[in-house]
Amino acid sequence: MEFQNKAFFITVTNKFTGQFFKEYLVDGLDRDSVIQTVISICAIDPLSYNIIAEEAPIEQAKSWIDDKFPNGQSKHNVIDKEQKIVELIYNPMGNPYG
Repeated sequence: MEFQNKAFFITVTNKFTGQFFKEYLVDGLDRDSVIQTVISICAIDPLSYNIIAEEAPIEQAKSWIDDKFPNGQSKHNVIDKEQKIVELIYNPMGNPYG
């Protein structure tokens, strides 16, 4: 997946507990528009979750997209190919072989 505009790294945390929920990588024009895109497409409730958007260098975004676990599985799921939204995934146990 190629980024046409700017790459934004989105972190979603629970507003009440502060616990990590999900991370996304989104192609967009500005910070506010990518937050609105994530809210609508990924069904994130802004009343329950904090959504933080940071601009990421295109090279770093491409490396996140190309990154794989040692077993060859991709470290992201494509949420919407047309809107260029991917969810970055991590093995919760810290063991990519399990």
